[in-house]
Amino acid sequence: MQDEMMVKVASIVKERIIDLEKTTHFFDHLERVLRIAVMLSEKEGADLELVQLGALLHDVGHAIGEPHNETGARLAREILREVGYPEEIIEKVAGIVFRHRQSLDHELETIEEEIVWDADKIDLIGVTGVLRAFHWAGSTGISFENHVKWSQDRQTKFYGLLKTESAKKIAKKRHVRMMCLLEVLEKELTLADLQS
Repeated sequence: MQDEMMVKVASIVKERIIDLEKTTHFFDHLERVLRIAVMLSEKEGADLELVQLGALLHDVGHAIGEPHNETGARLAREILREVGYPEEIIEKVAGIVFRHRQSLDHELETIEEEIVWDADKIDLIGVTGVLRAFHWAGSTGISFENHVKWSQDRQTKFYGLLKTESAKKIAKKRHVRMMCLLEVLEKELTLADLQS
């Protein structure tokens, strides 16, 4: 029954975010965050059901608008009630969704909140993170040159904000690869790589 309910939640979320299909917050991001969160949950001994639901629902608010953590917590409650989850689980998941926003990193209260927070940030680190950031930059008109420096600062910040030791450990290789990629890209954009 629990697996059926989780599948139903995933299906509803996918329907609700269909307008985000060409953005960096579509279902593929949620699936990656879910897989990372499950990995972290096993290492940290967290409640797997809460982590899975939080990961699936953490960005559902982007379908409505900002602040997406607030709209997301409201939508998470609606979806989980529709599927039939008990209020105790609903409120814990709503807390995960609400507090996953970067500006609330100092307000994380549970290991499940930390895990979904970390899983979401890990998807912003590494080559995947760079590609997501450049996809976003393409829609804003920021030049590649300016975006490289912005990405270096932003990605380093995300790595430094990870909460669990498990997340820091698994994200380290991604962080190193990302910084190398951005360094090479910066040299190519300035043509420094062509100078003898």
